[in-house]
Amino acid sequence: MQTCPIHYWAKEAPEHIAIEAGSVRLGYRTLDRRVASLVQQLAREGFVPGDRLMVPAKGALHSLLLAWACLRAGIIFCPLNPAFPVAQQQALAKRLLVARVCQPESGLRYSSDLTPITLDFWAEADVGEPPVLDGSQRCNTIFTSGSSGTPKAVLHRVANHLASARGSASFIPVDHESGWLLSLPLFHIGGYAIPFRVFLAGGRVILDDAPHSLSDRLSQQSITHLSLVPTQLWRLLRAGFHPQRSQLRELLLGGAAIPAPLVAEMTHLGLTPKVSYGLSEMSSQVCTGVPSAPGVVGRPLPGREVRVVEGEIQLRGETLFCGYLDNGALDPAVNDEGWFATRDKGHFNADGELVVEGRLDNRFISGGENIQPESIEQRLVNYPGVAQALVVPVPHPEWGERPVAFIDKQADSVTTQALEAWVREALPGFMVPNAWLPWPADVGFKPSRKQFAELALRQINPQ
Repeated sequence: MQTCPIHYWAKEAPEHIAIEAGSVRLGYRTLDRRVASLVQQLAREGFVPGDRLMVPAKGALHSLLLAWACLRAGIIFCPLNPAFPVAQQQALAKRLLVARVCQPESGLRYSSDLTPITLDFWAEADVGEPPVLDGSQRCNTIFTSGSSGTPKAVLHRVANHLASARGSASFIPVDHESGWLLSLPLFHIGGYAIPFRVFLAGGRVILDDAPHSLSDRLSQQSITHLSLVPTQLWRLLRAGFHPQRSQLRELLLGGAAIPAPLVAEMTHLGLTPKVSYGLSEMSSQVCTGVPSAPGVVGRPLPGREVRVVEGEIQLRGETLFCGYLDNGALDPAVNDEGWFATRDKGHFNADGELVVEGRLDNRFISGGENIQPESIEQRLVNYPGVAQALVVPVPHPEWGERPVAFIDKQADSVTTQALEAWVREALPGFMVPNAWLPWPADVGFKPSRKQFAELALRQINPQ
């Protein structure tokens, strides 16, 4: 048992800002009272510990308040992408056996299978007895991206997130003056983890709901910590961002191959980013370090264990999830020794750092040769002017399958001829893509390989 960190800081520093949401500033005491009110409202709605509540939630204030109210009440918070169609949300809710939904960020109409509830997010209430968080309490689900298959519902307990936050702070310090921008959605493990890191330290969560550009916000607001995928950082730099004109002191990159030119540019500007390897099943970060070579993600953080068996990365530790939840059944997804097989390919380098090579599920065979698409992607993003790249296999009459590359160009100097020569310099000829396609518009921060493969097939072999 642990006192809720929001309540702890409400007593220690009641007026210190805990959440900044546009023009709204919530001190820890006010936040504590609002969460207490929501806990009471949920009880009046008939919720008891262990119940599940579906919430289409991205990262607005009411969703963050509700997430922490569920923590205190012992309710399993089940966030979904509010952009999902109603039918998809209802199908996912059915898999979770969820009967009620609170939709503060959407006005969607659901079938009778889901009962909507309405809450007052502005109300406050006396806290009473100091609220505690039970580490063994199951507290939330996160759906995996499904980029290489059907999304799975990852079930966590409270202790997973507390251990994750403490381990993260051992390498990326957070303190009372820290302001971490919630730039990732709450339905993504990277977004759900940020408030734990901040509230444990008594810092400030800054919500990403202002109309200004990220570059302007960094120059105007006290944002000290930032989590981004590489393409977000590329856009930030092209908008004229300079870390010396901001309060930024920690930048965490993940979610895709890390471009060496991007790291070099940021380091030249005076802020060396950190790189991480994490996954929903391990409550976010597993390894964190300073990017030094392709695929290097640093050493395991406290509370995590990492080993490599026959080229596959396996994990266990305090942050390991409860299991996959589906139709009321829970699959622990670990072996007899408690190790979780990630299906990620990797190895340890001579310095004891983990090197992630890609997904074993993504590997394909071309003319008898194994191709790991992430190896090609890493080489491509190291070419100046390439913001992101994704390689997928397409059928070929002679070779079985051949790689096709989608390229997000940031400069006119990026040509097909230059990219072919660049890949050939470092990789075997059979890994040079057969075709080069433009990066599609309106792609999220974690692209679906399945969708990209379908798109490549349509463009290369139109019917």
